[in-house]
Amino acid sequence: MILLTGAAGKTGKTILNRLIPHGVHVRSLVRNEQQAQEIRQLGSTDVAIADLRDQQALSQALDGIHKIYFICPNMTPDEVEIGRSLITLAKQKGIRRFVYHSVLHPQVEEMPHHWQKMRMEECLFKSGLDFTILQPCAYMQNILANWTSIIDEGIYPVPYDTSARISVVDLEDVAAAAEVVLTQMNHSHAIYELAGPQALSQDEMAEVLTQEIGRPVKAVAIDRSDWAVNAQRSGLDENSIDTLLKMFEYYEHYGFQGNPNVLNSLLKKPATKFVDFVKRTHESRLRYGSNGQNGQNHHHRK
Repeated sequence: MILLTGAAGKTGKTILNRLIPHGVHVRSLVRNEQQAQEIRQLGSTDVAIADLRDQQALSQALDGIHKIYFICPNMTPDEVEIGRSLITLAKQKGIRRFVYHSVLHPQVEEMPHHWQKMRMEECLFKSGLDFTILQPCAYMQNILANWTSIIDEGIYPVPYDTSARISVVDLEDVAAAAEVVLTQMNHSHAIYELAGPQALSQDEMAEVLTQEIGRPVKAVAIDRSDWAVNAQRSGLDENSIDTLLKMFEYYEHYGFQGNPNVLNSLLKKPATKFVDFVKRTHESRLRYGSNGQNGQNHHHRK
């Protein structure tokens, strides 16, 4: 049985939607009953409610578990401490397999949430556990927070220069890779970079959107100060805002590029191109009538 932490986030839900239909037994860890109800609607019959910092509740959630897939909530300032505690509990329970959802280029100190994940990876190196680390790039799905603006106004807003190139990856491909490493052998002590097949600028992404939705779309660099004010109004905490601002600044200066070869190999097929993601998304939203609003822009990977 697999314990999936962060099961109620967009990454967790996508992984669940991948595992459950294939008969994989997953215990979904969530923070409250409302999240538990959401997860049960996805077909998850084994749901545990616990805070990742609550050792007693977490210990109970680990009973009967053989593997852990650890997703920490976005930009958690004490991710390393949470991870260390989870490793300790895993060893106490005799759980040997630990898959960690990290991030592409955790070595970048200028992005604090990346740097934390590198420290967490280091903890796994010393743990003695059979670990696998997945390092996904930013998700293609991040544009969905701005889908209404894209469709209604033809504006794709980003809080950094529109020339910044990012190897965006389809979250569905990331979930498929997660299934591979959770259900197949020979992924012990592996670190897998999961990047999309193209390092597109935001202008190029707007061109794809224009082509696929049938109306002009322009990438617009919004002022980061304005972004921060809006993020604060939406309820985002100060630490998260500061962390994301540092990420945007890094993107503006250096982009965020990776190589798709590892993901292609895990999937045994080419990773999804951005144009195919947009085509799939647009067709789905036309069919089901969704406006695509699903949260604050660029709250990144989870």
